[in-house]
Amino acid sequence: MIKQLKSKFPAWTNDQQQGKYDLCLSNDLDSLLSCLYLKHVKGYEINYFYDFTALYNANNTGKPLIGVDMALERGKVWDNHITKLSRSDKVNPDSANVNAVTGISRDNYYTKYCGSTLLQIISFYNIPLPLSREGKIILLAIDSTFLGYFHNDFRAINRNWLEQLELYELLHMLDSGIHKSEFYRVKQQYNLDAPIKVNENGILETEIDLAAMQGFFDFPLSLSAEKFNQTYTFNQTSKFEMDRNKEFSKHNINGLFSIALTHKNKFKYTSGIKAV
Repeated sequence: MIKQLKSKFPAWTNDQQQGKYDLCLSNDLDSLLSCLYLKHVKGYEINYFYDFTALYNANNTGKPLIGVDMALERGKVWDNHITKLSRSDKVNPDSANVNAVTGISRDNYYTKYCGSTLLQIISFYNIPLPLSREGKIILLAIDSTFLGYFHNDFRAINRNWLEQLELYELLHMLDSGIHKSEFYRVKQQYNLDAPIKVNENGILETEIDLAAMQGFFDFPLSLSAEKFNQTYTFNQTSKFEMDRNKEFSKHNINGLFSIALTHKNKFKYTSGIKAV
């Protein structure tokens, strides 16, 4: 990651103490691989799970928490979502997120970083990329980071962000003439878009084919075997569409817990946390 961008990230991201934080996993592969990379390089453990309808906890270690691939309004997060519904909205100051630290909002939505949380973590901590071509394809397929490159209107923006992240190996792969069908192939082959869930016994499960991807990464690809107990639910988890011609502020939502723009004029949010 270039120095000018890295310097905008919150100070906690530079903490050198191994195992200082616990991680909160969310319900997709971007979050899972991000957590596993953080465990590999920082020694953090997954002890929480958030599926956007409830919060779960496995072990009460007393360590401070990092939410991974979730746009929490408060607290430390690694994230990639846009949370400013208007340019005047405030962002979570503890959000490690290029869209947050560079002021991306609904107003300049089409200049956003449209890539994974995972690639930001790899870039920020200068973690070596997988050696294999297949491993690199998988990284670009997660959260469909590759898509912007294949859209004429967004290719330059996509390239610019990968350059700022200094992920030149991935950019070279895209420039090599690879067909976008390769990315859809790995999505299907490894079931990359399958969700992660807590089953009725409190155990995390998924149909992502982690075992088939194991050989492309230098650390174990697996879900925690711990039992996760539901600790909190929410009064509301909703999707909302804004009037194209009207301003809207997220600060008008009472008890906001997490929020993310899903399109220029649409967002999802969770509010009203309550203990179980």
